[in-house]
Amino acid sequence: MTGYEIFQKKGSLFVLLFTVLLFCTASLAAQTSVKANLSAAYFQNQEKGYFLEVYYSIADAVFAAVHEQSDLDHAEIVFNLVIKHEDDVWATKVWKVAKSADDTTLATSQQSVVDGLRYAVDKPGVYEIKLYTNAVGVSKMLDSTSVSLSIKDKDSTEIELSDVLFSSKIGRANDKSKPAFVRNGYEIVPNPASLFGESSPIIYYYFEAYNLSQKLQGDKYKLFCTIESKSGIAVKGTGSAYRTKKKTGDTAIEMGTKIISKLPSGTYSFVYGIADIDEQILVKKRKDVFIYNPAIPHAKPTGLSITDAGDKSFIELYRMGNAELDLEFVKMIYLVDKPEREFFKKLTNEKAKADYIKDVWVQAAAKQSLVGSVYRYIYLKRIDEANVKFKSVFADGWKSDRGRVYVLYGPPYEVQRFPNSPQTIPYEVWAYGSIKGQGNVVFIFSDKTGFKKYEQIHSTLIGELQEPDWQRMVSKGTQSDYTSNPFDN
Repeated sequence: MTGYEIFQKKGSLFVLLFTVLLFCTASLAAQTSVKANLSAAYFQNQEKGYFLEVYYSIADAVFAAVHEQSDLDHAEIVFNLVIKHEDDVWATKVWKVAKSADDTTLATSQQSVVDGLRYAVDKPGVYEIKLYTNAVGVSKMLDSTSVSLSIKDKDSTEIELSDVLFSSKIGRANDKSKPAFVRNGYEIVPNPASLFGESSPIIYYYFEAYNLSQKLQGDKYKLFCTIESKSGIAVKGTGSAYRTKKKTGDTAIEMGTKIISKLPSGTYSFVYGIADIDEQILVKKRKDVFIYNPAIPHAKPTGLSITDAGDKSFIELYRMGNAELDLEFVKMIYLVDKPEREFFKKLTNEKAKADYIKDVWVQAAAKQSLVGSVYRYIYLKRIDEANVKFKSVFADGWKSDRGRVYVLYGPPYEVQRFPNSPQTIPYEVWAYGSIKGQGNVVFIFSDKTGFKKYEQIHSTLIGELQEPDWQRMVSKGTQSDYTSNPFDN
């Protein structure tokens, strides 16, 4: 391990997690998944580098699902953290969390294990953070999740901002506070899912600002913090965007709250920064935050009532107008065939469209052993993630081949990337523990053009494109030159 680990896990802290995520995670766990929530942030230290902090959470209900499928008298989950810096393994850590089967409240608990790790970082660049999870005593019950962040060189001539840390609670640290959650005298319990809503209507946030003396005149400045829709429009009802602060040094600790109880469900941008006393923004950053408020209507209601929805968990659909319903159906292209698309085109009534879309979600969810509204949340969230991960000049990320696989099957358990070499063109191998009951599934994507447009060329999953001779498709050599499958090496 090349990174110097400052903090190691010493216990577990239980905090409230949202019902929708618990249900989603527990339902997945009942099949093959022990997926955790993962987030990361970095802050400057007093030396020349940074602290990289990694946070994770996993629901109690997942431990209950593990126990149901194992022969052990307790539920155990193994965590394997791998951090890469510029494609080189920089730090690793393996640990285990166990819960007693005697705890009969696990299956119905709305709590979660939350913990964190802290590392000292002295090199700028991109850090890829991946957390593998595996249930002890349950065959192929594994999963993974990943995040990445970019740390740049320190610049003492400009105001800089740390990452923002979303929290379920902020308070003064005391003797009972977990060291991993203590920063500058405050205990900040992270919310790795970045999900807030009806069960947690307040976003607690924390970030740091550096080099304030470089651009700020006088002894006062303003903290800027707002929430924007995905289209970049500031939403109302979350409190003032500016707050006057007194400059006490070159570094400032910024924390506060945003009340989001009136916001409808969706993905928003949390925008934060520093402004001068005249409210001229000097520096700002943003981070996605997810809101789940199913009872709150969207800004443009159709006039349909809750009774029109039937299943209240789909009420959001029945608040949409024609354009919004059409856009959602476009995103469902991987779930419908041509006759279904043609049928939808003939619908003009908003309720008819909402009914049809709801039926598609319910049918697709049934194949995953999930509730329709939960699967809808997972699917649309994956589209947002794919747009970030696979963005290119050719198409939206979710419309690419890798995006399609990501949206339908989720993030792979492992990705092996093979760059351009004298022997092969660039390609990737995505590995899944299990899909549709089929184990050890792989997808192969290759960059045929050299412009980072990765196309699927093979998969072992039944029903997907299969090309047993895919190795020769990525090989630059002649038939006699190619002697082995690089993935097997």
